[in-house]
Amino acid sequence: LDLFQVLKTLQVQMQRLQDENKSIKEENKTLRAEKPKRKRRVDTQHELSVHEDTITIYARKYGMMMEMFPSSDLLNKKLPEAPTPFDSPDRYKTAATQDSAFLHELYRHFPESLHKIMESSYFSDMVLKCIPDARANEIKKLRGVAGDIFNLPSKYFTSTSFERATIPEIQQLLGVSSAANQTYKTFPPILFPGLKEDASLKTVFGNWELLARVLKASLRGVTSLHHRSSGGGAHTNALKWSVHQITPGAIAWAAVIAIFLLSPDTEFSSSGLGKKSNINYKTLFYNYKKVLVSKWSTKRVTSIVANINSYVFEAAKGPSVDPSAEQDHASAINRALAALDM
Repeated sequence: LDLFQVLKTLQVQMQRLQDENKSIKEENKTLRAEKPKRKRRVDTQHELSVHEDTITIYARKYGMMMEMFPSSDLLNKKLPEAPTPFDSPDRYKTAATQDSAFLHELYRHFPESLHKIMESSYFSDMVLKCIPDARANEIKKLRGVAGDIFNLPSKYFTSTSFERATIPEIQQLLGVSSAANQTYKTFPPILFPGLKEDASLKTVFGNWELLARVLKASLRGVTSLHHRSSGGGAHTNALKWSVHQITPGAIAWAAVIAIFLLSPDTEFSSSGLGKKSNINYKTLFYNYKKVLVSKWSTKRVTSIVANINSYVFEAAKGPSVDPSAEQDHASAINRALAALDM
């Protein structure tokens, strides 16, 4: 009887050991199955992070030269097989052509080495972080030279809290009747030659010198506004990004930034809505780029673009020019532009 009891106990223990062994085997199997997955995840993360510097530099350029407010919904989308060309006036026909052209521009801008990771959230997160960071940096830089850009006292701009809304010259540039009536226009006088608004928009962006000063300071360094050569050397955006000519996005960017600098707003929110002014900078950018893309090949816009390119880039090569002669040249260009139709 005792022997039988011992055998029974041994049998129970044996069964328990077998069960334990079985569960250990199951656990091992699960661990083995998960191990490569974990490694793959680490590999993917590493594979993505090696692109960080490339994404950063191209995203900063993209935010100034192409798209100030990229759609977070579209950043991870695949490039359509036959996209609407980004520089085609057809871009703005429908919502679908806009999305398609957006993707065409996005994939044209970022190098092919990144295309395989552009559908990852890592890519879109980085782009959406880089653009506002770079913009804040540019705004900070431009505040220091805004007096020169607008030919106004620099104290209006160096302090973000300065009451710009009360300054008559600024009200005039923005087309605001008084400090009490701060209703901002989509196309304020500052965008027109001689501050003469034109409802038909034929002469919009005709005040090209101001936009060129914004772009020159941003692309070639703030000291380039006073010197023939760029002040920042190899560190200028133009050199880092290999930019040799401006784009519709860049002109639209300069126009939006100019309006922001004149506005009572103290910071540029990533939503694009001015906290104090209620100006919708996102809508402004959209409208400006739309006009520019649609009219890019017209005589008037071609002339404006040529003048901005010359002011921003070619001045680096030429000898020093007498400022009064430069002004005569600028007014001659403006007279020629006035004679052109859009």
